[in-house]
Amino acid sequence: MAKLRIGTLERLRQIEGSLESRARRVRKRWLAILQAAVGAGLAYWVAQAVFGHDSPFFAPITVVIILGLSGGDRIRRAVELAMGCTIGVGLGDLLVLYLGPGVWQISIIVGISLLVASFASKSPLVSNQVAIGAILIATIMPPGTEGGGPARMLDAIIGAIIGLATIALLPSSPLNSGRHEVAKLLGIASSVLDDVATALDKGESGELDRAIHAVHNTQPDINNMLAAAKVGREMTSLSPLMWGARRRVRSLERILPAVEQTMRNARVLARRALVLCDDGDRVSTRLVNIVDELADIAASLSDLFDGEADAVEATQIPGLVRRLQILAASADMSAIRENGVLSEYVILAQSRSITVDLLEVCGWSRESAMSALAPTSETPAYPHERWPGIHEDDD
Repeated sequence: MAKLRIGTLERLRQIEGSLESRARRVRKRWLAILQAAVGAGLAYWVAQAVFGHDSPFFAPITVVIILGLSGGDRIRRAVELAMGCTIGVGLGDLLVLYLGPGVWQISIIVGISLLVASFASKSPLVSNQVAIGAILIATIMPPGTEGGGPARMLDAIIGAIIGLATIALLPSSPLNSGRHEVAKLLGIASSVLDDVATALDKGESGELDRAIHAVHNTQPDINNMLAAAKVGREMTSLSPLMWGARRRVRSLERILPAVEQTMRNARVLARRALVLCDDGDRVSTRLVNIVDELADIAASLSDLFDGEADAVEATQIPGLVRRLQILAASADMSAIRENGVLSEYVILAQSRSITVDLLEVCGWSRESAMSALAPTSETPAYPHERWPGIHEDDD
């Protein structure tokens, strides 16, 4: 039965449009709403009931801003936000008290606020919050209004603390986003390799232009993957409820360089396949099968990471590793046709590199993955290891 081939864009849409992915996005959106609602209400109550502030405007505002921060380092940025808001509110109170409201006063207040912020921190977040806090005081909350003075500065600190506490007590999964981004990238790599195998088999460039364009535009996805892993690590540091997931988060972080390298190698492979097809050259059937097998393994890994069941991974990863071992042992110089052209050698080399990358995605060290490759040198840096059940035909 012929293998069903799908294009790069179709595979991407399949991953993005899956019911599981949609459900995950809905859960994430509802969790964000719940965090903001609970955190803002709690901060307002603490500032009003515990500290006796009549109108603690800055407490819930700071919570919402902190919860809206994306990416990693939310703890550091929350501290910067609290510092910027505190300095801005205090400085605004002081300057408006002596300068008063007005057009030229706003310019002076903002200028002085940004100057002070530049000495306090180099972070743009601190500078922005200092200026915003001063502007709020100079326009809608001037000195003398209810809840003014040092109380406003304390409200900003309360909001920052409550915001971080809300993240810790109502945490999102530290793994789901990172796994989904890994699945998306492996899905794209699979489709690119699938398109390459089709082009090499037919000797026609076909959809290679589109595949190359798709893989060239994956840098934002790579950045999202790295940011999602960073958020996951931060979540396991901040929330006691997620401390048990630290080992799995570290395991996910270890494979990210291999996923990124898979994309880079797939890009080079696709470009070289395009050159080969444009030149009218062909490759051996064995080399086509190697690329095709890599596409299928990458697709299986994509499906695996798009799920959430560790038990499934435990049963499926060994099978994929076995297939990669067999592939690595067979990807030697004999896969090149007699009088093979340069592009054919490059395609073999990139296929070997992707095999190593995918073994690392499966949890292998780079040294072990390199030693699985059939040697192409008399003095390989990583001597080839013979695995039971793979080399019997050679004995």
